[in-house]
Amino acid sequence: MTRNLLTVLWAGLLASVSMVGISPVFAQTPALPKGVESEFETEEGAVVKVFSAEQDGHRFVAYLVKWKDFEVIVSDPLARSDFQAGDSIQFMAQKVRLPNVSTLNFVLLSAPAEVERKGAEAAVSPAERKRMMDLVGGDLDAARNETERFYALNRAAKNALKDGKTEEARKLAEELLRRAQTQREDWNYGNAIQDGNQVLGRLALATGDIAEAKKRLLASVDSQGSPQMNSFGPNMQLAKELLAANEKQVVLEYFDLCRKFWKLGVDRLDAWTEAVENGETPDFGASLDY
Repeated sequence: MTRNLLTVLWAGLLASVSMVGISPVFAQTPALPKGVESEFETEEGAVVKVFSAEQDGHRFVAYLVKWKDFEVIVSDPLARSDFQAGDSIQFMAQKVRLPNVSTLNFVLLSAPAEVERKGAEAAVSPAERKRMMDLVGGDLDAARNETERFYALNRAAKNALKDGKTEEARKLAEELLRRAQTQREDWNYGNAIQDGNQVLGRLALATGDIAEAKKRLLASVDSQGSPQMNSFGPNMQLAKELLAANEKQVVLEYFDLCRKFWKLGVDRLDAWTEAVENGETPDFGASLDY
């Protein structure tokens, strides 16, 4: 069940640094970033068809399910389940509204096949729910394995930077980037590359090392993005700080690099580019929080 909760908390489209879109099975959810509205429904339906693929040890699993008057695809981002046609599964129907786009996503909530269900879903204890929330918040002590630590490091590094613990932030960001090199196929890879480099870039800028900060800004999007970055876009905090340091050109280059994966954000990137070219600092809104 632990991996199932990780699926909901981290691998869903909305599991970002702000942790938008946590399943309603939890007692409370973090506040949404500005400009984002989200609502959830827990649904249950029978599997109509199974989609799966496996190559070089990597697995894909999704299910065709009847939802209201539609046939929809319910994803299992960690590919740990093994349901068959006719099996009943629980899933989350997730509605998200952004300034320029509205999405509808479906994510598996049912327990993975490796959990012994005995005809019913395994219960999730309040203590386990709290532990998952702690992990989402960057509590490394809550991690029980290397994968959980890798997922929690993003927020842990940012928390340390926010709290002024610069050396701790540096060490955590460096660890995040090291671990990312062995997790290139993980959905969190792009997030790790972004967050690790941006934390190190902001630390460098704070000490006056503008060249290193610029290097880190561009390195932060040296990936194919992630479910979160591809939907809500990359974080713009370091870009904003470099604009304040009159480093306009590198920010424009950064915007161009973001286009390779942030297809949903083309209009915003165009507007931000125009603003920077006119000597203005864009209103990045919630993009400073992702």
